[in-house]
Amino acid sequence: MAISRTEICNKALTLVGANPIVSIDDDTQNARVVNRVYELSLKSILSEAPWVFALRRSLLALSTDTLEWYDNSENYVYARPNEVIRIFRTNDRDAIWRVQGDYIISDTDDLGVEYVYYNNTPSSYTASFVEAFVDKLCSDIAFMILNSKTVAENFLEKYEKVSLSKALAENAQIGTPQMMKDDAWDRAKTSGYTDRADLSFG
Repeated sequence: MAISRTEICNKALTLVGANPIVSIDDDTQNARVVNRVYELSLKSILSEAPWVFALRRSLLALSTDTLEWYDNSENYVYARPNEVIRIFRTNDRDAIWRVQGDYIISDTDDLGVEYVYYNNTPSSYTASFVEAFVDKLCSDIAFMILNSKTVAENFLEKYEKVSLSKALAENAQIGTPQMMKDDAWDRAKTSGYTDRADLSFG
């Protein structure tokens, strides 16, 4: 049977020793807590990798807006897709591009991107992803429900060192892996700019 958002939340609540809920939209303390953190927690784990169940490819649409000024040869202003969590590749590996607000600015015409989108359909998730997501939720709700920093830290450690690593490894084994340029991503995190195809935004 397909898993639901409420079932994922109840797994997390049970693991931290809290009472389960009937629905994530209940007007109860535990439901309000998990509802408050669910979207942010999901976006966080989705940004970790090119999850096969959350990948899409799209040719970007040029924006009708213009900028006050342009850098170098970056003459193309694209509308940033609203659903994007993190871009992992472009159709031109030599493209220069960057995110600025609601735009993606580039030197390349007909720019296409492969990205992870906000997939909020739990039935499409892999089992290992659900396991990691539950641990992430546990770390995010433990202090708010139990007032226990220790429990929150223990689940965060389990998430970072065990369940996330397992989910990432299994995800990488599905299909033929694409070579990612991690050095470009590292540069982007420190400079806010990339000249290749790895950058995230939410």
